Amino acid sequence: MQKLSITGAWRTRFLLHLFGLWPALLGRHNFVNLGRQGDFIEYTYRKHFDKPFDWLAFNLILVKEQASDELIIGVDPSYIPKAGKHTAGVGRFHSGKAGRRKPGIEITGLAAIDMTDKTAYHLEAVQTIDREEGESELAYYARIIEERAEELLKVSKYIVADAFFSRNPFMGRVVAAGFHVITRARKDISLRYYHQPKPGVRKRKWDGKVDLAQLDTAVFSRVDDLETPERCVWQGVVNQKSVKLEVKAVIIQELDNEGQIKEIRTYLSTDTSLTAAEIMRKYAYRFQQEFLFRDGKQFVGLEQGQGRSKEKIHFHTNMALTTVNLAKIAHYLDQPASHRVAFSMSDITTAYRNERLALHIFRKCGIDPHTPKMQAVIKELKVFGARTA
Repeated sequence: MQKLSITGAWRTRFLLHLFGLWPALLGRHNFVNLGRQGDFIEYTYRKHFDKPFDWLAFNLILVKEQASDELIIGVDPSYIPKAGKHTAGVGRFHSGKAGRRKPGIEITGLAAIDMTDKTAYHLEAVQTIDREEGESELAYYARIIEERAEELLKVSKYIVADAFFSRNPFMGRVVAAGFHVITRARKDISLRYYHQPKPGVRKRKWDGKVDLAQLDTAVFSRVDDLETPERCVWQGVVNQKSVKLEVKAVIIQELDNEGQIKEIRTYLSTDTSLTAAEIMRKYAYRFQQEFLFRDGKQFVGLEQGQGRSKEKIHFHTNMALTTVNLAKIAHYLDQPASHRVAFSMSDITTAYRNERLALHIFRKCGIDPHTPKMQAVIKELKVFGARTA
């Protein structure tokens, strides 16, 4: 907080209080419950949620202090159920869980994924709102990256995203902003070979479309380290027609019992110097960002905000996801890697709620919670009901 140079002791006091209250809140994470269980009245929470806070800068400081140097940036939109004629940004957005578009709001999550500690840190959640006239979804997502390019490039030059982002204008604009994109290709991907000049043949730029089932061995080579009896893996540098970019393509051919191809998956990287193993490893860590959304929705009220303005929605969604960051740093990454068990946001919120409730009862009964005996009781109560206790 001091490094952010936040002006005003009152604002700092409120935020520090909120960081401690949020994981300990009983029931829904909304203004009514904050007013019931917190130190301030409901109106105070509503007022502060309407004020801006630089979540990206705050979380970048956490990443700089806690994460290793082996980082990539994850980009992933997430659907949040929301209704109300006066709620900013309400529309129809894709829900991965439902497999279709549903009424609600959407946030685009930016995360720093640490491949050494095998975990993701939330950076900022940006609501899909105020799209320019005629601006497509992909163009809007690209604009989010462009507007934060200077800060994000300090984290990593690699943007990792799913197959939806493997098209223009997203790929072209993000690469132009100084990043490399690693993604999985859509099934209708069109790749083409660069022309290899031959004496007496008319000059041309392309040598035809890549047939993913019958690859040109002059361009593609086998990746023995990644292969199994049920899988052939190829890598090669080709041109992605839809985005007009040179890419390193990693093509995985899954085989049936008779050795025939039954499925083909293609992964792309605009950094052609990466090996196939590096591309696959970076893409695999993309899924760490999904755990941020899961923990945010299940345990810290990501979907429970009462705010209707875009300012309050922005504050609430980022508060929930940043709480996962703080819990992870305080109760998981503080331990040596060899002693860590699986990170459980459920157990952490259970401990905070139990401790807060115990301290409240002790105060009402006039019991000093700082005595050795009461400290032992609190320690025991904190893990009451925890799954890994």
